[in-house]
Amino acid sequence: MVLKKLEVPTTSITEVKKSPMDVFEQARQAGTGVYVFNREKVAGVMLTQALYEQLLEDLQKQQEQELTKVADMQAQSSEDLFAELQEKLKATFVADTTISAFSLDEKMAKIGFMAKQDERNGIQEMMYELQKTGKIVYYSQMKRAGERFIAEVVGEQDSQSALYEKMIIKRVYLLEA
Repeated sequence: MVLKKLEVPTTSITEVKKSPMDVFEQARQAGTGVYVFNREKVAGVMLTQALYEQLLEDLQKQQEQELTKVADMQAQSSEDLFAELQEKLKATFVADTTISAFSLDEKMAKIGFMAKQDERNGIQEMMYELQKTGKIVYYSQMKRAGERFIAEVVGEQDSQSALYEKMIIKRVYLLEA
C-alpha cells in the first residue's frame, strides 16, 4: 500500500500523551491542524483555539451566504428564476458531449438542483434511470408556494467509454412543475 505524504504536520498518539502542548505549538507554528496517528491510522486532528474558532467563523459565514442565496432566489419572480436556471443550464451543458455521472451531479447541484448521489450508490441509480428512461430527472432545491422546477437531462450511456458512469448528453429540458 502506498501512503501519500500529507501536506500538514503529523504526530503520534504517543507524542500527544507525552506533551500535548508541544503538539499545540506545532499546530500554531504551521497554522494548520496536526494529524494525530494511532497505529498508522488517523485518530484525530489537534487544532489551536484560534484556528478552531476561525473554522467555526468560516463555516458560519458560508451558511449565511447560502441562506442569502436561497433568500435571493425566493425573492425572484418565477419567470426570472426559470430564465436564470435555463441560462445556467445552457452555459453548463453542451449537446453531444460526454460527461461522467459524478460530474453531471456536481454541476446540477451547483446550479441549484438536488444532488442524486450519496457515495457510489447514487451514481449507479442515475445510470439505471438513464438506461431505463433515456433521461435523468433533477428537482430544484427551492420549493416555493407549490412551485418547483424540473430538469430532464436526456442522453445515453457512452458505449465508447471504458467507464460505466459516462454518458452523452443529448439535450437538457427545464420544466415548471
